[in-house]
This record gives sequence, structure tokens and C-alpha cells, in this order.
Amino acid sequence: MTRSSAPSGSQDRRCVALLYHHVGRTCPGAYPDLTISPEKFERQIRWLTRRGYAGIRPAEWLEWRKTDSSLPPKPILITFDDAYADIAEYALPVLRHFGFGAAVFAVTARIGHSSVWDQSLGYPTLPLMSAEQIRFWAGQGIEFGSHSRTHANLTTLPAEALITEIMTSRDELATLVDRPVIAFAYPFGAYNGAVRGIVQSSFDLAFTANNGFNCRQTDPHLMRRVKVKPNQSMLAFSLLVRFGVHWRVKLALRTRAKRAFGVDSLHP
Repeated sequence: MTRSSAPSGSQDRRCVALLYHHVGRTCPGAYPDLTISPEKFERQIRWLTRRGYAGIRPAEWLEWRKTDSSLPPKPILITFDDAYADIAEYALPVLRHFGFGAAVFAVTARIGHSSVWDQSLGYPTLPLMSAEQIRFWAGQGIEFGSHSRTHANLTTLPAEALITEIMTSRDELATLVDRPVIAFAYPFGAYNGAVRGIVQSSFDLAFTANNGFNCRQTDPHLMRRVKVKPNQSMLAFSLLVRFGVHWRVKLALRTRAKRAFGVDSLHP
């Protein structure tokens, strides 16, 4: 299936970015909130396709933002943090089948190894994509971005270590995929002024784990993403795509607004 695009002209586009981690079979003892089953993932992508959504890459979003180039009427960013090996088996072929672009954020010092940061949190490690897999999928329309060198909490590091984690990871990945690397995802979603400053000097886009939509006015180094959870129904998934937040969060915000102002200030 080929993705169709339409000229965007001067029109704005609202785009939700979905955050996935591990797509595959659940590993006993693994962090329970990160693994989406292959069946559920394919059902979600099929649902998006039938409703006219088109999976774009960060480079396409950036080009539209800079030059007002063409963008699909209903763009969506599918992103994967950590580059777990199973996504090469269960997720990326599904995206290719439906003509979706996507972005995978790799931890460059761990490529071909395992997720040692999971172990530090008390969970078993999982295998990560190899260099060969990354090169192959980079040639199949998947964009690769940096997720640092070691998946450290960057807000705890001194400036010299930040340069290694951020800039060196960019250069390592660019050498591997033989093209510029324009996008970064903050490990653990954590950033501060120092981290953001170095990221901004090294990448054109950077992704947080903050809920919400992206539009032309969104800070390109604070791009928003909403995490897809394994226990979500298709109804919950559809509401997440439509509103850019988990529905329970939106209901809670609506309730707070009513209590604070006596009005419903949150509109779909």
C-alpha cells in the first residue's frame, strides 16, 4: 500500500506521536507497561490505515515545518524507543506492509547487545537490534534517531559526559546508516536546560514523553509523544489518537477545570 500525500500549503497540521517500546511476546518478569503484543500492534496500524492516517517520519515533519512542503491530511508519527530486536520481527514489517514511515531511537553503545538499563531497574534485559538490522531497515523507509549512547538519565551528568552521550551517539549512528541523523529522544523522557541546550545544537528535532499534539508552533526540541499501553482497548487507542492524551487523563483535567473555574474549558 502506498501512502498518499496532499499539499499542505499554509495549513497547519495537528500530529500525534505514538510512543512504543517493545512489540513482541512478553518476557517473564519484564516491565509490564512496555510490551505490546504483535496482534494488537497490527490491529492498531490497520485501524489507523482504514481511517486515513499516514505514518510519517520525523524528517517529513521537519521539512513541512521548514518549507511548507506537502504533508498528508492526517499525519501520525509512530516512534519506538530503545530499538528492541523484536520490533524488527513483529512491528517494522507491519509498517512496511501498510506503507507507514516510522522512527526508531537507538542506544548506540548497546546496538547488537541488550538493554542493561532495564536490569538496573530490576527487570530482565532484552536483546536489541543489530547493526545489520538497523542498516537494513534504514533502507526500507524507517528513520533512525539517537536515544543517547548508554540510556543514562542525562539530567544527572556533567557537561563533558553529556557531549559524549548526545553528540557521539549522533555521529556513531550517522556512520552506521550512512546518512545524517536529525532526531533525538530523551532517555526516560528526562531533560533540563543543559541537556536541551546540547541536544538543540546537535539535532533538528527532539522528542519528549510529554502528552499532547504537535503542530507548527510546537518547540521542535520538545516534541510531544503519548505512550501506547498494552492493556488499552481499541476504543482507548482511538481516543488517544484523537485527543493526544490518555482518556482518563483528559477526564481528570476536565474535572479539575470544572472545579477551578466552574466551566468545561477542555474541548475535543
